[in-house]
Amino acid sequence: MTVEIKLIRAGQIYGYYLRETVVGDGRRPPRTPLREAQERAGVPAGRWMGRGLAVLGLTPGQEVTEAQLRNLFGERGRHPFADRIEADRLAKGDSPKKAFKAGALGRRVTVTGVDFVFRPQPTIYLLWALGDEETRRVIEAAHERAIGRVLEWLEDEVAVIGYGKDGIYRVRPPGGLVAARFRHYEARSGMPLLHDHLLLSVKGQRLDGKWGSIHTLALHENTVAASALYNEIVAAEVCEVLGLATEPRTVTPGRRPAMEIAGVPHELIRWTSRRSDQIAACLEDLEHEYVTAVDDDGELKFLPVVSERARAKLNGMAARKTRPPKRKTRPLAQLRKEWKESAIRTSGVAVDVINSLHEYARAAAAAIRARVAAVVDIALAAVDVTATVFVMNEGGRFHRRHLLAEARRHLALVLRGRRRDPGLDDQIVAAAISMYCLDISEPKTVRGLEADYRLYTARWDLSDLPARRRLPTPAPGPDRQPPADPGEPAAPRPPGQDAGEWEIPRIPLQYDRAVLAGAVVREKLRTATTTATATAVRGRAYDVVAHQQAAMPEQLLAPAAADPEHDDQEPEAGRREAIDLTALRSLRESRTDVEALDLTAERLRHLQDTFAKAADDSRARADRYAEQDDADGAQPVRQDEQQAHRPQEPGPHRGREAGH
Repeated sequence: MTVEIKLIRAGQIYGYYLRETVVGDGRRPPRTPLREAQERAGVPAGRWMGRGLAVLGLTPGQEVTEAQLRNLFGERGRHPFADRIEADRLAKGDSPKKAFKAGALGRRVTVTGVDFVFRPQPTIYLLWALGDEETRRVIEAAHERAIGRVLEWLEDEVAVIGYGKDGIYRVRPPGGLVAARFRHYEARSGMPLLHDHLLLSVKGQRLDGKWGSIHTLALHENTVAASALYNEIVAAEVCEVLGLATEPRTVTPGRRPAMEIAGVPHELIRWTSRRSDQIAACLEDLEHEYVTAVDDDGELKFLPVVSERARAKLNGMAARKTRPPKRKTRPLAQLRKEWKESAIRTSGVAVDVINSLHEYARAAAAAIRARVAAVVDIALAAVDVTATVFVMNEGGRFHRRHLLAEARRHLALVLRGRRRDPGLDDQIVAAAISMYCLDISEPKTVRGLEADYRLYTARWDLSDLPARRRLPTPAPGPDRQPPADPGEPAAPRPPGQDAGEWEIPRIPLQYDRAVLAGAVVREKLRTATTTATATAVRGRAYDVVAHQQAAMPEQLLAPAAADPEHDDQEPEAGRREAIDLTALRSLRESRTDVEALDLTAERLRHLQDTFAKAADDSRARADRYAEQDDADGAQPVRQDEQQAHRPQEPGPHRGREAGH
C-alpha cells in the first residue's frame, strides 16, 4: 500500500513527531525554533488542510506553528489558539480552571490524532527525482491534489463521531476535519522517496456544536480503500498532464500487479531498493526460525509453510531489525543532483535514458494508448471485483469497503492512467452488491445495522476453487530442508548451505486464483443468461472485449505492426494470438457482434482450462497428504497465525523503503 496509518499519542509519541517528523525526518537541534529548523533541513513548512479549519480560525494552506501543533496534538486535544483564548479569559476575570476549559475541544484524549503517510508509486517519484523542474512541479502538484481528494473522501464517507452511551451512535462531522501536512524528500537510505505526513486530528464538531472524537477504528478499516484512491488519482493527474500511461508490473509472482509508469526501467526501481534487499535477506532467516520453531514437547508451533499473514509480520520484524539511523537532511536541489549522479553511476541504466526519462515514458505511453482503449464496463467490473474480494477474504465474507478498494484498483488497471468520471467506483460497488452479493448480516448492535458494516458473500458457488491452505507436514530435521510441496519427501540440504539459504515453502497466494475465478464466473454468466440478457451483451460486444483487453498484462496485448522485412518469421512458440482492437473497431462498425463474442469466449476458455488444471493439482496434493496423515498423524497448528493477510506487504524488490 502507498498509504500507511499510525496513531499519535500525547506524550513521547507526539514528542517524536515534534523532534523529527516536522523537520523532514532529520534531527531537530534542541531549543531551535520550528521554522528555523525546517529551513536548515531544506524542507517546506507544514500546511493546514481540511474543511474543519474555519471553525478554529485557520485557513487552508496556512503555515503550521509549533504552538498550534503542541495544543492540538500534544496537549490532549486543545484549541490551536488555546494559549490566546486562555489569556483572554483570564484578562476578563475568569478563574484559571474556567479559562483552561474554554481552550479545550471537548474531553481530553490520549490518542490525539493519526499519521497518514502518502507516497506515490516508485516510477512516479523516480520521474520526480530524475526529471526536469517542470516534471517535478507537476508531480508535486498531483501528489498534493490526490492527498486533498482523499481527505475530502475521509470527511464525507469515513470519519464518524460517536455519541450516546458507550458511543453506540455515530454521526459525520458536518464541519469536516483538521489536518497538518509535512513534506519529506528522501528515505532512511538516502534514496529518493517523495512522501507527505498528514497529521489528522481526532477532534470533530457535531451538529449541536459540541466537540467529540473521531473513531480511529473507522480510519484504520478504510486505509486500503484510501490507498487505492490515492494511487488512482495521483497516477491519473501525472499521466494526463505529462502525457504518460501506466502498465501492470508483476513484482511478486502470484500477487497483484503494481501499476507503474510505462517506460521507466525497472532497474531504476532496483537502484532505490537498498532497504528492500536488506529486509529480504533478514526475512529469509526469520522464515527459517518460524518453520522450525518447536514447543516444549518438540512439536511444531506453526505450519512448516509461511502464510501471507505470517510473512507480513515477519517482514515487519525484518524491517525493524535492519532499520538504519536517520541521515542528516539536505536541500532538495542538492539531493536531486546527487541522485542523478548516483543513478548514472550505479543503476546500470544508460545515461541517455536517465537524462531523457520523460521522453522515453511518453513514447511508451503512446504505444500503450494505441493498443488499449479506455473502456469500463460496469457489469463486467462488478463481476471481477466481487470474485476477487470473495476469494481473497477469509471465509468469502466481506464488507462494502473491501468492494470499494477493489473497484478502485480495478479502475486503475483498466484505465491505465486516464481520468475517470466521479462516482464510477461507487457505481461498480452498487452493481456488485445488487447483482452478485448476498447480504448475510445478523446485526446484534446498532453499528451492525449501518450500511458500511453489512456483511456480504458472493451469490454464486466457487467451492471448486483450489484450497486456500495447505495442510501441515512433519517438521524438517536439522539436516533436511522443508519439502517443496506438502506430501513430498524432504530433500537433503545441499552441502555448504546454511539455514535460511533455501527457499521456504509458502501457502499459495490468492490473487491469481481470484483473477481466474473472475474469468470463470464471467464465462458462466455469459453462457447461463437468458435470451434477453444475451442479446444485451451482444449489443456491447466491443466494450466487453476492450474492457478485458485493458486488464491484460502487456505480454498478452496485440503486438505493434509487424516489420515488413521480418514478417516471414515463425511466431513465438507457446504464445497465443492476442486480441487486436483494430479488428474489433471494424466489428463494431459492421455490428457483427457474435464474432467479437467468440473472441471473448476463446480467451475465457483458455483461462478456465488453466483454472481447472490448478484445481486438479490442488486435489492431488490433498490426496497425497491424506494418505500420509493416516500414518503419521497431524501436527498441532496455531490457527491465529494462519489467517489470510489482506493488505499487500512490500516485496523484496518493490522499490519502496519499508520500515520508514
